[in-house]
Amino acid sequence: MDNYKYRKIFSDMPVIETKRLILKKIELDNANDMYAYASLDQVTRYLLWTPHLNIEETKGYIEYLQKQYRKGNYADWGLNCKSDGVFIGTCGFADMDFTNNKGELGYVLSPSYQGKGYMKEAVEAILRLAFTQLDLNRVELRIMDGNTASMKFAVSMGFKLEGVTRKSLFLRGEYKTLHHYSILNEEFMQRYKDVG
Repeated sequence: MDNYKYRKIFSDMPVIETKRLILKKIELDNANDMYAYASLDQVTRYLLWTPHLNIEETKGYIEYLQKQYRKGNYADWGLNCKSDGVFIGTCGFADMDFTNNKGELGYVLSPSYQGKGYMKEAVEAILRLAFTQLDLNRVELRIMDGNTASMKFAVSMGFKLEGVTRKSLFLRGEYKTLHHYSILNEEFMQRYKDVG
């Protein structure tokens, strides 16, 4: 990965606009909207983090993100709905492997906005940035066993299942099985060309 391109993009994280969303840095003003979904068991069931216990925990997480932005590190974009101004979720890189020119994507969406195509818009926009501006070779997803909605979503976005690692993650007192998906640069470019 070209370190200059990476630093240029993340030193001033770009605002990305889609048809119905504005993706931008997460601010403390978003704390109440984030807490509304981040405090729900159903949202965090298949994620690495547990529900936020109170609004202070949410604010602490946002302050952590603010530090990452200031350092020019990769971090989540906040998804802001144009129609009602509500902060509805996050999407961004959970990991970057500079040696092998790949990144891992993570995303979460408020239940009130699920099933309406918002995350499709967000992920497509971030994949476009990943493959055209960062020139990544591949983007990966790790999806916990049982999260069938996220698996179907991954396939609908052009990701391919590469394998399953059985009970490979110890989380909340038990071993979790992970499903590994990826999309390659050339696959995204072909899909984008086909879609127009």
